[in-house]
Amino acid sequence: MLTILDQLPDGLLHCEARDLQRILPGPTLVHLPGQHAAPLFVSVLLHGNETTGLTAIQGLLRKYDGHKLPRSLSIFFGNISAAAQGKRHLDGQPDYNRIWPSAGDGTGDLPEHRMMHQVVDEMRARKVFASIDIHNNTGLNPHYGCINRREPRFFHLATLFSRTVVYFIRPTGVQSLAFAELCPAITVECGKPNQPFGADHARDFVDTCLHLEALPDKPVDTHAMNLFHTVATITLRNEASAGFAADDQ
Repeated sequence: MLTILDQLPDGLLHCEARDLQRILPGPTLVHLPGQHAAPLFVSVLLHGNETTGLTAIQGLLRKYDGHKLPRSLSIFFGNISAAAQGKRHLDGQPDYNRIWPSAGDGTGDLPEHRMMHQVVDEMRARKVFASIDIHNNTGLNPHYGCINRREPRFFHLATLFSRTVVYFIRPTGVQSLAFAELCPAITVECGKPNQPFGADHARDFVDTCLHLEALPDKPVDTHAMNLFHTVATITLRNEASAGFAADDQ
């Protein structure tokens, strides 16, 4: 189910997410060499309708076209078939960000579960340096980073993207939880799709990480970060609606 390449296919740097299936046969892991051997891992299109990650990677690689990357880069292009239809995932598919090898949903035995295990095993063998999973929001949220461990290297990675940092351990089966076992890992939320600022922000963040020698173990300055903790998820019945009334008091 997983295709592994050591070079970029022709046309990848200029295509739309909907057209990616003409270039890649399905979920694909691409390894590109750089001056530092331990690779930065970036996943895009785990949700097929969240296209900022693809745009960011395309912009980054066009910048380095003909030049060696500062650090090796491994890119996982996720749900290509859902991207072709502009959907988070297709009917009958699992959510590609709930099937990574961690507790809960990441422990199943679908072909997609086995594929994510293969990706993690591949990156473990390559001694991955850090991991970035690029996503979009449906609402007008500020850009923020999500981490799964409250450790200095994770905080330093997160604050390179935003001073707004969210710590969570639920839901399970997400990419960042799986990679947190291997290296500092972050999910970056880049606003709504198709906004140039979101793609530029993600591109510049990945570029910054490619230039890092290391992530420090020293504590982060408390003034450099606003840390939040996700403590609950509210799920509404299909027939219910939600609203927020003005406070008249």
